[in-house]
Amino acid sequence: MKYKDFKIAETKAADDGGMIIKGYGAFFDNVDSYGDVIKRGAFTETIEQRKGRIAFCYQHDIWNPIGKIISLSEDDKGLYIEVKLSAAEKDIQTKVKEGILQEMSIGYRTMSSEKEIIGEIEVNALTKIMLFEISLVTIAANPLARVEGMKSEQQKDYIKSEFDRLIAIVRNENIKYEIDKLKSIVLSVQAETRHNDPPKEKSEKIIVKPFKLN
Repeated sequence: MKYKDFKIAETKAADDGGMIIKGYGAFFDNVDSYGDVIKRGAFTETIEQRKGRIAFCYQHDIWNPIGKIISLSEDDKGLYIEVKLSAAEKDIQTKVKEGILQEMSIGYRTMSSEKEIIGEIEVNALTKIMLFEISLVTIAANPLARVEGMKSEQQKDYIKSEFDRLIAIVRNENIKYEIDKLKSIVLSVQAETRHNDPPKEKSEKIIVKPFKLN
């Protein structure tokens, strides 16, 4: 699964104590820093087929939804979204109001894409996307991207701290357990290979584009 940021354009209180969030999850024909462009119509199929099943979560914890998507559609600009945060999530609402939680991210999978030339740049045009969830996140950025350039011991400490941070914020105990297992595997592999200099392998990129609350 990949991630893109979700721009919040407006927030307002709901009559029952909830909060309405409005904005765009993606903009069409905009080249991001990774050379990807989302084309108009990319979300059409996922909206039709997964309507009512796309979760709204906190920190990508899909087992603990915090709100309900009440409107999801494509317009001339991009993917327009309206979400109602649950009245039960008072602490999250407060953090949104105070600007502590300012960023969001959509989790999706690319179903089809094609190469396209824009100006003199070749880009990856995403023509069909499967959308799974939208999340409020603390920082819409890939923490492991900061590992490059660190010494091996710094990398070890940083990776461990990032896994511990994720374990602390995830609510679901099963997910906590799986993250902890993954942490052990990653640190073990790193310990075995940190004295070597193997060639870097191409991996699936996690896409992030930070936005702030207006």
